[in-house]
Amino acid sequence: MRRPLALLVCLIASTAGTARGLEPLDLDLGRLGAPSAAAWQAANPGMSQADADALAAASKTRFALLSSELALAFSSPLLQPASTTGHSGFAFDLETGYAQVHHGVVGQKVGAVAPVDYWPTHALTPNELFLTSAHVRKAFPFSVELGGRLSYLSQSSYYAAQLEGKWAPLEGLADLPDVALRVAWQKVLGLADLDLSTTELDVLVSKRFGVNAVTSVTPYGGARFTLLRASTPALRWATPDSPTPATPGTPAQVLAGSAAFPNVGGLFYRTTAGVRLTSYAVSLAAEATYYAGGSAGSKSPGADDYPKHYVKSSLTGSFRFGFEF
Repeated sequence: MRRPLALLVCLIASTAGTARGLEPLDLDLGRLGAPSAAAWQAANPGMSQADADALAAASKTRFALLSSELALAFSSPLLQPASTTGHSGFAFDLETGYAQVHHGVVGQKVGAVAPVDYWPTHALTPNELFLTSAHVRKAFPFSVELGGRLSYLSQSSYYAAQLEGKWAPLEGLADLPDVALRVAWQKVLGLADLDLSTTELDVLVSKRFGVNAVTSVTPYGGARFTLLRASTPALRWATPDSPTPATPGTPAQVLAGSAAFPNVGGLFYRTTAGVRLTSYAVSLAAEATYYAGGSAGSKSPGADDYPKHYVKSSLTGSFRFGFEF
């Protein structure tokens, strides 16, 4: 009896593990193509240097666009005014968000290698991403507030953890809006082959208006600067027209046809506008964040640089329900 039971447990565990790895938005970075011209030539003897350079540049552009849109989506929710929750105050929130993303084929066909979309997902090419989050904030003396957020990307195996700090030196002054500086750091988790993080510096402005003794409305806005950092370990890459999965953690010098995406950085400016409604301890908020689009990369990239590319404009919307006391 024990042996069949053990076999059944192993079967269920293996099936569950397979299901977790096959979410519609899970990524196979190997399908982006190799970021190294040498790797292309190692797998395609006789390929010219110009063709290998073009294929490597297209692969890097795909990775840069994917990382940028993923980072902007995960870091989009703000959902707080410039003011803190007050001395010794707490805020506990459940949040949901919609983030617009784009997709498209990048590169030109070289020989038998066809260009592919820069969202190499398992089963669904997205036009938008849906995120849910749990958010906690705690106020301290001198108008300082610390918080943390855990976000999950729907239909994927990926989530992100964020730590934030806010200082509101102009808080609670009569007839003047509240002004605050916010710093946040976020790490995307769940994808072993991708090291993706963002650092944010925001300037927030808000003004509270009392409706009655227990209800208030607080419009707020933010000027937001977001720094992206993304890279991968050495991957066993697949050509864009091949379904061969990537193998993580293999040194580039060991496997021919393996290469790592070097660090890609980018600085993005976004604006956020929203409104918070509080009644007793209940708090609601809704906001929109807009990124106008912009260029990144180098016009004359070296081996570890990324070619010039354009990150398209995007609009995100977020909503929260929570408690402040």
